[in-house]
Amino acid sequence: MPKKKPTITTVAAAAGVAVSTVSRYLNGHYVSRPVRARLADVIETLGYSRSWTARNLSLGRKGCIGVAVDSSEDPWFTQLLTGIEEELSTRDASLMLASLELRGNYDARIVQDWIRGRRIDGLIVPKSSQREHALLEAAVDAQVPTVLVAPHEIVRMAAVIRGDNLTAGRTVASHLASLGHKVVGFAGGPRYSIDSQHRLRGLREELRRRGVTLHPRATAFCGSYQAEAGTRFAQKLLERPLDVTAMVFGNDALALGFMRVAQQRGVRMPRDLSIVGFDNIAAGALAWPGLTTVAQPMREMGRDAVRYLFEASSHRKPPSIDYPMELVMRESTGPPGRNVTP
Repeated sequence: MPKKKPTITTVAAAAGVAVSTVSRYLNGHYVSRPVRARLADVIETLGYSRSWTARNLSLGRKGCIGVAVDSSEDPWFTQLLTGIEEELSTRDASLMLASLELRGNYDARIVQDWIRGRRIDGLIVPKSSQREHALLEAAVDAQVPTVLVAPHEIVRMAAVIRGDNLTAGRTVASHLASLGHKVVGFAGGPRYSIDSQHRLRGLREELRRRGVTLHPRATAFCGSYQAEAGTRFAQKLLERPLDVTAMVFGNDALALGFMRVAQQRGVRMPRDLSIVGFDNIAAGALAWPGLTTVAQPMREMGRDAVRYLFEASSHRKPPSIDYPMELVMRESTGPPGRNVTP
């Protein structure tokens, strides 16, 4: 005869505690240390494993979170995804992932199907823009809790978490001014990106306060946040002698694309030109010179996005949270080695 599978009642009886105590332990709620130790031993001895399907059904859950991103290959996103997975592993929930540009063209049908079929308990959308409005409206209508991470525009129909880009821009300006730079440029992502707008605004405000020039001919928005856009910007900017001693980029990918062309053209960094990016992707630390950047706490933001989805019912309205960002100094910034007249 096959051995009967142990139940939560079996565990409670063997440990000499109430079923409710076992339930609290399994769900991560408070149980005294001696009882926790006893339950852990009993569960291991009996080989007990809980039925997550039954548990989710009892809680009215699907046991799955949806994440919709432009491309899962984005190195910025992989940091966020790590945090999402870390928190899901403590929640006994799984992940459904959709790349909205998987085959080169925007296609949100699979996410719409998740929402219409009520297949997910919540939705996380990194870097949303106007084209995601239909998805957000569908999620609101279906009462699917939604978190936007670093959206490109101001949104009030969902929870928003992003880095404190205004302060980060000021931090970069202070860093460059303290090195002695007097003329600085900026190349952001798309013009509609709130992150790039705020980074530029913070940079401009602090540079002005410190008497440093933000050169208009070296200040622009690129068409995207991709490295190729940084490459194109470099080809245009480096057609003529440099008017700046430092460049700030809207993200690390733009900065790295620019640095590749600059090195091919014989620009010495940081002597001829200091470079600063944003995001602290792994490639920036591996490049030479190592890229000075501003790190966002992406793993923490991913974990918090999941936490909000599981606690959404306790919020009166979707929150908006700005996370502190940290300057990571590497070899791509230093004192200017030449003089530039504004």
